[in-house]
Amino acid sequence: MYKKILVAIISIFLIMTPALAIQEGDVVSLEECIEIALENDPNLKISTSYGAIDKSRIKQAKSEYFPTLGAGAGYNFQNIYTSGAGRASNNYGQINFGVNQQIWNFGRTIARINMTKYNLKSGEFVHENNILNTIYRVKTAYFTVLAASANEDVYERSVQINELHYERAKALFEEGLISKIDVVNAEVYLTDAKIQFISAQNRYNTALIALNNAMFFTDAPKYSIKNTESFNFQRRKDTEGGDLKQVSYVRSEDDETAILTSGIEKDDILQDFVFTPYAASFEDSIELAYNNRPDLQSLIMVKSASEESLKAVKRMFAPDLDASGGYNYRNYHDGLTTNSLSAGINLNFSSNLLDTKYRVEEAKSYVDIATENIDLLKKNVYFEVQKNYSDMLELEKRVPLMRQRVSQTLENFELADGRYTVGLGNFIELQDAQTNYNKAQLAYVQAVFDYNVAKVLLERSMGVK
Repeated sequence: MYKKILVAIISIFLIMTPALAIQEGDVVSLEECIEIALENDPNLKISTSYGAIDKSRIKQAKSEYFPTLGAGAGYNFQNIYTSGAGRASNNYGQINFGVNQQIWNFGRTIARINMTKYNLKSGEFVHENNILNTIYRVKTAYFTVLAASANEDVYERSVQINELHYERAKALFEEGLISKIDVVNAEVYLTDAKIQFISAQNRYNTALIALNNAMFFTDAPKYSIKNTESFNFQRRKDTEGGDLKQVSYVRSEDDETAILTSGIEKDDILQDFVFTPYAASFEDSIELAYNNRPDLQSLIMVKSASEESLKAVKRMFAPDLDASGGYNYRNYHDGLTTNSLSAGINLNFSSNLLDTKYRVEEAKSYVDIATENIDLLKKNVYFEVQKNYSDMLELEKRVPLMRQRVSQTLENFELADGRYTVGLGNFIELQDAQTNYNKAQLAYVQAVFDYNVAKVLLERSMGVK
């Protein structure tokens, strides 16, 4: 009862609340993207329409409790010829009304009503499952955009660092401290970094298109999305003083240590990453999935509907008890009129026993199929939750190590940069260190993306919105 009231309140709220529209330059949150998707998804509108059909079928089944009315009018002519008696004619006009009321059909109507109710509930769970699928698609696409944006930022930083390396190599070559080949190599690495940055920009645009697709949002303006608590990275354009420091080539004669002169940023690309360890046990997760999964609940309703259908078919062996009444008026050609009233209670039985027997066997098979479908889905749910649960535990351990790896490769890059600046290292060593640093950042972004998707998958497998 309370659930129906809550659904009604939410429906009224959604009707009164204008649909969210994204404007040019907006920064949109994950919750807003989900809201847009739920508003636009044709699958949800289709399943809502199927729900309206199921409600109509319940009313159709209940209509068997209402009387059947009949009325007719006509003119009849009869010409009778009897041997030896001559010919006689009889013609008249008539009007008649009738009503038939079912009293009891031994529960067939009740079974049909219950069957349609269970079908309605099954359809409601299908609708809820469609909502979960929509939310899952939007979340996955949203995190894909965040990952693509983070990767784009990594490649943009790489371009800027390689620009500094190129400018420094030219300056050092002009001072006669390095050979021409280092300048050429620096230029090649800069070109490669620019190409990788262009590809990263395209992947970001493609990810945005996929997000628009998940929201069924055509003709979307240019917009960006907000970070989430579990995917919070620092964009260079969002930070003050985001440009790399200018290259310094002058080293104190008294300072023999390797120093960082190319201004490599020490900030991790991801900041304030929040781990919220999944507290529930695996057994509790399975139990939650069995209770929450709308597709499983839908199959349970299908089984209940099949059982009611079996009851209805079995009761075809029983007779129908109904009441009838009628009124008939006739007006003959000679002016004679008749009026008649009729009423009665009737017990009727009409059935093809062999056909009914086979219908019962068919209905039993549908119940068996529904039972096996439930068992099959339960097994699939079990292994799905088990895999996602295991992935979550593994990623909760892996992501901090990936972050540590970023710090380690950054430190190595700083040392290689300092060694090259003072002439203790070569350019290949420097580029290898930068490549490892970039790879570590990209792997860290991928790990965080995998963590967020694994969390969404686990929630989806448990039927949690």
